[in-house]
Amino acid sequence: MRLELKKINEAINAISYSIDTEQYEEALLGSEIILNELEKYEKSESVFRLFFNLAGQFIDAGTSLRNKNAVSKGIQILETYSEHYENQSNINYYYNLANGKLALANDCGYAEDDVNFKNIELFNDVKNLYWKAYKLIKKEDNYDLYQQNIINLANVLKQQFRFSEALKLYDLVIKENTPYPQAWLNRTSCLKQFDQLLDHRTAKMIMEIIKGYKFACNSHLTPNIWKPYYKNQVNFLTEQLDSKDLDSEEAETLKEYSSMTQFRQWCIEENLTLNIHGMYCSCIANERDNLTLLEGIISPTNILIYEQYLNRLKAEFSLMRVMFYESKFTNSSKFDYESCYSELDDKEIINIRSEKLRTCFRLCFSILDKLAIFLCQYFSLKIEKNTAFNNFWHQNKSALESKENFALIAINSLIFDLNEKNGQFGFYKVWRNALEHHILFLVPDTFELSNDSTHTYVKITDFENSLLNLIQLTRSSIFSTVFAIVEDLRQKMPNDKNNSIEIKIHKKEFKGSP
Repeated sequence: MRLELKKINEAINAISYSIDTEQYEEALLGSEIILNELEKYEKSESVFRLFFNLAGQFIDAGTSLRNKNAVSKGIQILETYSEHYENQSNINYYYNLANGKLALANDCGYAEDDVNFKNIELFNDVKNLYWKAYKLIKKEDNYDLYQQNIINLANVLKQQFRFSEALKLYDLVIKENTPYPQAWLNRTSCLKQFDQLLDHRTAKMIMEIIKGYKFACNSHLTPNIWKPYYKNQVNFLTEQLDSKDLDSEEAETLKEYSSMTQFRQWCIEENLTLNIHGMYCSCIANERDNLTLLEGIISPTNILIYEQYLNRLKAEFSLMRVMFYESKFTNSSKFDYESCYSELDDKEIINIRSEKLRTCFRLCFSILDKLAIFLCQYFSLKIEKNTAFNNFWHQNKSALESKENFALIAINSLIFDLNEKNGQFGFYKVWRNALEHHILFLVPDTFELSNDSTHTYVKITDFENSLLNLIQLTRSSIFSTVFAIVEDLRQKMPNDKNNSIEIKIHKKEFKGSP
């Protein structure tokens, strides 16, 4: 005899209530009983739905109890019927499966070790799932899930030391007036980790860290048991600010931001600056791309050549950024008229604006490939004729993964995202190859796509949105490359600093600059 599906559904709801009231042992016991009952049924839409809900209970109860076997059981249910869930409930499927795998990766929230090259594949798998949900979910359909997924994705990026992207996502949620303290607290955690690893503490950073603790103190969603700790952190950090007033500092930051050019304001808003301070603040310190290898570094070796490499990369990034800006805000109709294209009714969008977008896309990959050469040169790695960002790690895997360098973890993570086979943005490389070696057409959003081996059609909105994301990924790669070299230089910092030379680099000035 088997339990009716209606009764099974009621039991799963009761299990959910047990979890909400922190009766985790009871919930797990109930989950085991219901799993045995469900397995007696032939597979149907109703049974699949009940399995899905039950998997979530195993993951939630198992995580709270630090019971990895229970979490694994929930993951196994989801993966056993993955083909069905991907088709029927893809967003929730990706999100729940990611939560389960993240629980395993983080030892149910009690992991002591950072992400490293022994466990990075599991974190990459988790990140892939959150990316899949991120690309599919619409906030107007499920606002809470939309925010929670972004927060969780940002957390994984933070764990992989991709600070610029994590902060961008936290800020995205915060600007939506989120009720969730996790967004603010994890942003605070990200800034503290950033400060610890890069020795980059400023008064403004302390203020931004305080904001997170203050929000948590005032949120009804924060457990009361944690609020005294957050209040103590606010008081401790406020004492370090020498009586600076947060409200007046905020007003001054806004005034300084308003004084910048419209182009620079746009760069700040779109997270396209090469300025460490600019990752978390839009004050006047973010007016220029002052990223450098040499700040605070004393080295017995001549590293000016690497600063020259960085200059070259910044120049190409700056050109690409200007072209992207011009494609959005300048009118090229006069130039288009003079170019005089044939009218073929083929729906291709062909004008100077679209050509700037296409060129920006190419430039991103040009910069990424140069970053690979940059890293190979600095770390004395093997360079082949075909060495590029997508393959240099594989060519030098053992040498790179023998290093304890947090920024190399970030670079490995970025390479995974752009991998053509497994990465969520591997199709960028396909588009780039079509731009370089075949024919890629940009077409209206209403165009019905029909690609073949030599012709690729991409909707203009998809291309433009993807380009912004690719530029931000490129920016993150530049930051991570600089951080990897700076971290290595710090590890090799000579003990005898008296016999070393500290190199001072001045910034170029240009006619007409303020």
